[in-house]
Amino acid sequence: MFALSLLFIFGYGYSQQPKIISDCTLTFSITSSASEKSDVGTKIIYIKGKDIRSDFISSKFSQSIFFNANTGKATILKTVGKSKYISYYDAEQWKTLNAEYSGVKIFFTGNTKKILDYDCKEAMLTTPGGKSYTVYYVPSLMPSVIENIFQFKDVPGLVLEYESTIKETQKITYTAIKIDFNPVPLAQFELPKEEYRILQ
Repeated sequence: MFALSLLFIFGYGYSQQPKIISDCTLTFSITSSASEKSDVGTKIIYIKGKDIRSDFISSKFSQSIFFNANTGKATILKTVGKSKYISYYDAEQWKTLNAEYSGVKIFFTGNTKKILDYDCKEAMLTTPGGKSYTVYYVPSLMPSVIENIFQFKDVPGLVLEYESTIKETQKITYTAIKIDFNPVPLAQFELPKEEYRILQ
C-alpha cells in the first residue's frame, strides 16, 4: 500500500511537469488603450532549441531580436523607413541592457483566462524599479528559451498575453492569436550580411 502511494505521488508530480516547447511560432496582436486605431502592430516569436527570435512589426518601424541561450549573445535589427541598423551584444552587455528585469517579483493572483483554448493563469510582475505588468501563461507548456523575452524569464510557463503601461495612462496589450508547433526553419535565425548600418 505504501509503495502504491509513493507511485501515485511521484506519478502525479511527473504528470504536472510542463512540456518543453523547442519548436514554436507565436503570433501576437498588439493593441493600445490610447490609440484611436487600437491595433498598433504585430509581434511574432520564433523558438527553435536554444534560439529565439522576436519580431515587432508596425506601420512606423520594425525590430527583430535574435538571442541564443547557449552563448547569451543577442543581435537587434531595426528598420525605420529606408534606414536599417544592426546592434550586437555579448552576454554581459545583454544582461546590462535588461538589468531592470533582474529581481522581478511575481505574485500569482489565482485568476485564470482562456486564450486560444488554453487555460492560462494570471500573474502580476513587479520590477525593482516599480514597474508592474500583468501576464497570462500556460503552466503546462514551457519554452526551451526563457531568457528572452527577458522580463518573462521567471514565469513558470508559456506567456500568451501580457500588458504594460506607458506614461502611466497608456496600456499596451500583447495577445497571442496563433500558435504553430511545426518546426521553425533555420533560415529564420540567419542574420543579414549587408544593407545594415552597425550601431554600437
